[in-house]
Amino acid sequence: MPAPIVVDIASGPAVQGELPALLVEACSRAAGGGGCALGDPKRGGTPLRALAVVWLDGPDYRRLRVDVASLGAPEGTLSSREIEFREEDPLPDRYRTAGLLVAALASERAGAAAPPEPTAAEPTAAEPAAHAPTPRPLGWFLAAGGLVGNGLDVGPARAAGPARAGGWIMATALDRRSGFFGTLSVSYAAALREPAPGVSVQWLTLGGGGGIAAPIAPLDALVRARIEAAADWVMASPHDPKKPEETGHGWAFGTRTAIDLVWPAEGSVALLGSAEAFVRIHQTDLHLPPKPEAVLPKGGVTGMLGVQLRLR
Repeated sequence: MPAPIVVDIASGPAVQGELPALLVEACSRAAGGGGCALGDPKRGGTPLRALAVVWLDGPDYRRLRVDVASLGAPEGTLSSREIEFREEDPLPDRYRTAGLLVAALASERAGAAAPPEPTAAEPTAAEPAAHAPTPRPLGWFLAAGGLVGNGLDVGPARAAGPARAGGWIMATALDRRSGFFGTLSVSYAAALREPAPGVSVQWLTLGGGGGIAAPIAPLDALVRARIEAAADWVMASPHDPKKPEETGHGWAFGTRTAIDLVWPAEGSVALLGSAEAFVRIHQTDLHLPPKPEAVLPKGGVTGMLGVQLRLR
């Protein structure tokens, strides 16, 4: 019975399960003979064709390294190869590419003919580093969507009043190597119901800050934690322009923390959901008739859902 190539996945988003199975399948089809199998390179007692160790690392698992030691090779026993994947290459294709590379290096060191080039049914995620484009360390993204959150408090007890809803736009710059990112955002919202007869309230909010992002490989998603400074310009205006005495406005300054979830993580177009908690550190009074007056809450939460585009 032909001896197999034993593969150990030293690092990567998954070392067991569906993704490693794709690596073994691609390696076995290319290597022929005894195929390939996952296992510990230090195991003994079983005839082996070659030992291989695979690393997928980097912030987005874009760097692949494969070391192969072929038993009985006529000269030298270790071959190594490194590949940089493109940002858009999906994880399954990266694992398939690792399997094909293991088979190629094992055949090369054993003096056998190299495995055939993969067909359309065996897609690869990248070419060797000499032919792959140099990845850009900084990624730019633009997202937009809708929001809903706390609006006004009313009455002497400052009970929760009408909520607000509207839209937002966010620009993000992400350092793919470290995972750190920065954001700038603007949003516009209006109260879902009138705090006083004939009076509407609108919010214009500017924010900026940053945080850190990390991939969730099993979900093919990216989670981001961010903290921002925010400024609100709040306007209350009557539906009847003949009642200017009911017009009011105010400023509010504070901070907000948020958790964002982006899916798919490497998509040119992705869904973005976010949960924010905000605290207002300083604000001016917003007087609205009739009494008791409506005021801005000291804190609250906002839910956001939208679409993110990768600009580069």
